[in-house]
Amino acid sequence: MGYNGRTMSVAAPQIEVNISVVVRPATPADYDAAMRLFRYTMGENFTLLPALWDEVCNAPNYRTLVGDDAEGVTIALAVVVVSDRIRLAAGLRRRRFHMDELIVAPDYRSHGIGHQMLEHIRSLAAAEAPSYIIANCDFMNVAARRVYEDAGLHLTPQGSDRFEIAFS
Repeated sequence: MGYNGRTMSVAAPQIEVNISVVVRPATPADYDAAMRLFRYTMGENFTLLPALWDEVCNAPNYRTLVGDDAEGVTIALAVVVVSDRIRLAAGLRRRRFHMDELIVAPDYRSHGIGHQMLEHIRSLAAAEAPSYIIANCDFMNVAARRVYEDAGLHLTPQGSDRFEIAFS
């Protein structure tokens, strides 16, 4: 199982989708929605600097996405860092997609939204052909682990309380 050239060789299980989202690139105008979503996971005192959000939305090495519900309310956010790792001894360059954030508003969790966001990221990966896709996940976050595993990612222990979840 893994990522092979321009096609994914992992068939994701069918997930019942109760709420559809429109996944689109985030823009600086999504700042307020991003702040709301980040505070769900980081706490009410979290502050995202507007200049940093602007940079993440516009930098060529980021794929920042939001998911909007049928009324246009942003209910999900994903930030993917794209990097090229160069191995001089092997003479090769490997592109990596690192899912830095995947946040779904609490009232919308368990409705297939995280899975829809991951499917969109997989479609980006199919177009950009990274060598691998990873996401770090707290071992105790069973719901998040289930979303990643259902999308066909594999758990790899990174310590006693953290996992790296990857297509390889």
